[in-house]
This record gives sequence, C-alpha cells and structure tokens, in this order.
Amino acid sequence: MNMKKEEKMLEIKKLNDVSVVGLTGELSRGNMHLLDNLLNSLSDCSENNIILNLQNLSHLDYQTVRRIAERIVQFKCDGGDLKMAAANGYIKSIMRAMGLDEEVYQSVEDALLSFVSDDPCGDPQ
Repeated sequence: MNMKKEEKMLEIKKLNDVSVVGLTGELSRGNMHLLDNLLNSLSDCSENNIILNLQNLSHLDYQTVRRIAERIVQFKCDGGDLKMAAANGYIKSIMRAMGLDEEVYQSVEDALLSFVSDDPCGDPQ
C-alpha cells in the first residue's frame, strides 16, 4: 500500500538544537501534509531551527514550493530558520522557477555551520 511509501518519505535527526528533516522520493500536493504536520510538531515543541535535507528528493511539485516559502517565513518569525540543503539541479530549478530564491546549501554540514555563523557569539541559536 501507499502508506509504507509515505512513512519512508520523512526522516528526522536532531543535531544540537537543529532538526534535520530528510525528504525521500517525491514531494507533491498529495503528501505535503506529511511535511506540514512534522513542521507543525517541531514548531509546537519550540524546535525552530530546521534543515530540509533534499539529497534524496527526486521530484518537487511546483505547487508545494509556495508552501515551503510560507514555512520559511513562519520559522523566521518564530525566531528560528528553515534552511534547505543538498538539492540536485532539477529541484533547484523548480524552486527558482517558482520564485523561491532562498539559499540552498551544498550539504547538510554547510547548512549546520550557517546556524553557528548566524549567531554573533558563535553558538548555535
């Protein structure tokens, strides 16, 4: 059934105060609610520093890009940040075509380091 496929779509790892959300397969209008629910849960727990690891994402429905942009704004307003990392050229081109001009870090490690460099004290936020 499709349930097993959806369950494997998201994986979360916690590194210091940053939650790394790995996306696998396709992100579409039909399963965007899974990502939204996870991000809501993290936000409810005051986990506001998020990295979306796009390394294993094979397709991004153009209509989900606006929702990702809204979530970036929400996390920034809540005092954190939602960053994207490791997207392939195809995924980057979809985001760019839809007007999402947020930086996509080359790797999760680069995105993690950006949280340190964003804080003038050198500590992760």
